[in-house]
Amino acid sequence: MKIKLLTGFATALLLTSCAQDETFENATLKNSELKTSEIAARGISSTVTFVKETTNHPQRLDPGQSISLSYNIYTYRLEMQGDSNLVLYQDRPGFTRAIWSTNTHRDSGTPWLIAQNDGNLVIYNNGNPLWHTNSSVSGNVSNPHIKMQLYTRSGGSIPAGIRIKLVLGGNNVERKTFAEVDLSDFY
Repeated sequence: MKIKLLTGFATALLLTSCAQDETFENATLKNSELKTSEIAARGISSTVTFVKETTNHPQRLDPGQSISLSYNIYTYRLEMQGDSNLVLYQDRPGFTRAIWSTNTHRDSGTPWLIAQNDGNLVIYNNGNPLWHTNSSVSGNVSNPHIKMQLYTRSGGSIPAGIRIKLVLGGNNVERKTFAEVDLSDFY
């Protein structure tokens, strides 16, 4: 009896550890639409549901400027810092933590983040590029901008939680997801 229980438990752990949450890059979802994927080899499905996005879509962020959105007790804030680092924070009353960054810290200089008309998103410091999305195109991109999107995710063997996407837009489309962060409900 003990061997059967241990074998069943070990099998469940193995299946859980092998399960993966599929990434949905380049997906354009509107309110209340669902994106469902099947991990065919294991028959495990996950559901990602669009919840909201930032209402302001700036082309440029200077030091101290940010875009943010709130969900439940948390605020998610993408800030261009004075040290040349672009950081995504998760804030709640009395608690702040960084959950993603470009790791472009510099001790001096004047930084800015800009969505360029060539389709690239670039962090500059004193006019020198430090980081970019490598998404330039040969033509002109109209209305280049930055936005943040929030999704809920659930299903299969993944813990329920949220997904934050940082998106470079232009030409009336979402051109590139340049960062994606998954957080479980146990954060």
